[in-house]
Amino acid sequence: MARVHAARMPIRHPPLPLLVATLALWALAFVAWTANELLLDPMQHELDLALRRLLLCLFGALLCLALAPPLRRARTRGHQLLAWVAGGVLGASALYASAEWLAIYRIRPLWGDAGWAHVTDTAMTVFWAFVAWVLLFLALAAEEDRRERELHLAQATALALDAQHRLLVQQLNPHFLFNALNTVYALVLEGDDERAQRSVLALSAFLRRSVDGTSSLQVPLADELAAVREYLDIELARFGDRLRLVEMIPPALLLRPVPALILQPLVENAIKHGLAGAVQPVTIQLSAMAADGSWVLAVEDDGHGCAGEVKRGVGLDHVARRLALLYGATARLEARMRPGGGFVARLHLPESPP
Repeated sequence: MARVHAARMPIRHPPLPLLVATLALWALAFVAWTANELLLDPMQHELDLALRRLLLCLFGALLCLALAPPLRRARTRGHQLLAWVAGGVLGASALYASAEWLAIYRIRPLWGDAGWAHVTDTAMTVFWAFVAWVLLFLALAAEEDRRERELHLAQATALALDAQHRLLVQQLNPHFLFNALNTVYALVLEGDDERAQRSVLALSAFLRRSVDGTSSLQVPLADELAAVREYLDIELARFGDRLRLVEMIPPALLLRPVPALILQPLVENAIKHGLAGAVQPVTIQLSAMAADGSWVLAVEDDGHGCAGEVKRGVGLDHVARRLALLYGATARLEARMRPGGGFVARLHLPESPP
């Protein structure tokens, strides 16, 4: 298996920060050397000297940029980096000093001649400019590595959260499936073929939507409501007139994105606890309301409810975990008993999806 050196991702060809930093460094060197010559050793033809010095500083910047590719490669080897830095800085210093000797003292010299000792002195002076550039290059490269690592970490985290979310969506409640199949079996034994066929079709549609839901993290609220109706078609075959659904959804909210199959566990929870011990028919109400910067999607019933403090079971826990995965702290699940009996679960969702 090929190894991926994510922590040593090289800077891709002359990045703008490196180019700007290189030009700024040599502009500073040009200003410093020119000011030094004007203040400490004034002479004739200063403008001519400044123009030649400007071209030499541009040559120095090009030398630095030429050093960048081998230094990038050397950074991936680690132990060879110091040798490449030393060789590159010494070589660049020698080239720059030789170019200065030619440009100032050999090509139309206006300031007399200079021997090879001048080349050595210039190389020692400019050596520190190249060292400063190398340190600047390494700092920018380290920052680029940090950003690359953060990007890869963010991508890996997003993939992990996506996989975890899809796993939660795929965890269809086995009790629901068991009850649905038992309902179909009982209807067949009773000879109620029409209701049995309708239940099988509803179960098939709901299972298909459950599988399709894993391909999309969020769906329009209208599609989510359709999934709830398919689920309730199965439950209505079991409970008949003991159960009914009321929808109070403003049309303007039907296109709002919601997590796929987020309402089914809440409706199942309402049926499970609402019908348990209830004598009167139970109404499940789905409602939605826009708020300032957010909106609320609620599932409530007027059934028997549960005694004591509300405890989150597997269904409510999965809903809360999915909200945290998709929205972080901007969404939450609120579940409590109703004062007059029954249960209410509210999803507080951000107005804009992540």
